Amino acid sequence: MTTAMPITSVFYKRWAETYEELAAAAEHARRLGLRMYMGPSYQSGMRVVKANGEIEVVWNEAEGRAGLERAVQFVKDFDGAHNGLIRGMLAPERIETQTVENLVVTKRYSDELGCPVRLHAAQGSYEYMEIHRRHGKSPIQFLAEVGFLGKRTAIPHAHFIPGYSEATIGEGDDLAILQETGTTVIHCPLVIGRHGSALESFARYKRRGINIAIGTDTFPPDFIQNIRTASMLSRLQERDVADSAYADIFRAATLGGARFLGRDDLGRLAPGAQADIIAIDLDGFHMGAVDDPIRTLIMCGSGRDVKLSIIAGRTVMKDRVLPGVDLAEIKERGQRYFDKMRLGYVERDYQQLGEQELFAPSFRVVSKPQ
Repeated sequence: MTTAMPITSVFYKRWAETYEELAAAAEHARRLGLRMYMGPSYQSGMRVVKANGEIEVVWNEAEGRAGLERAVQFVKDFDGAHNGLIRGMLAPERIETQTVENLVVTKRYSDELGCPVRLHAAQGSYEYMEIHRRHGKSPIQFLAEVGFLGKRTAIPHAHFIPGYSEATIGEGDDLAILQETGTTVIHCPLVIGRHGSALESFARYKRRGINIAIGTDTFPPDFIQNIRTASMLSRLQERDVADSAYADIFRAATLGGARFLGRDDLGRLAPGAQADIIAIDLDGFHMGAVDDPIRTLIMCGSGRDVKLSIIAGRTVMKDRVLPGVDLAEIKERGQRYFDKMRLGYVERDYQQLGEQELFAPSFRVVSKPQ
């Protein structure tokens, strides 16, 4: 990746991302030479699992308002930093943990600051049914009603819509709404495929004129794996190859993302574009005989076959080596952090802790937005 828009889970955090976390990430990006669109996440509610297995949202609207203001300040402080490598974005957490007020104000700030906004929505059964319970319509229809959608808005994953095979209620044409508003769908096929779901289908969304970008939303953040998975899942849904070719998904992974960001200088090699170049090794035996290079790469390769990355004219990785980065040390530290994080889940287990102990005073329910 030459341009990244990161995301982390908030399930193991106190509430959401902090200003300091993202400021540190911006410094790492500067050192590495990676172009980033970033901003701290925020939410007005936190999803919890009750002892009987049911999910509910515990609300603290003050946290949501404060988080939004921190995110806006981050955009003001960092947009255009480090010679333009760092750009700001607004990243409200998943739709079911947002109040109507925060969504409306988020969109207003996006327009005022000219920055993109990303919101996970239409991605699962609980969220879909919960938005229907609160508002009597699908997540996409609700977002359209409050004016949240538009050319600066991207929705990962946007596959849970009326008529979807797992949706038991709902009417209307959500794809028409996405197309008419110019909203981008960020398709993350690998992570939703791991959960037994799929977009129905990439080819269908493409034919409806919706701008599609490709995301990862999981580890490894390997675009080649995701292009391959997106193509296979779409072909299975369509029972056809048309509009699900590797080239179709490749364009979404490059031009689709650039179109969402409003950047004609990204996602392409052309006069006036950024000098973003990657070189891919097709010589490995696992590549087999080389046919069309894109088809060969997607059929047989992975992100590990990229051996050179140039971002904005700066060589940031050569011969699979990142200057000044010890990947073995990072992996070992990451394992220690993961082990600590996993123990943290035990401390927050609803079945082991009483409600009074689990929710400190600052996290008690202050309202239940309808």
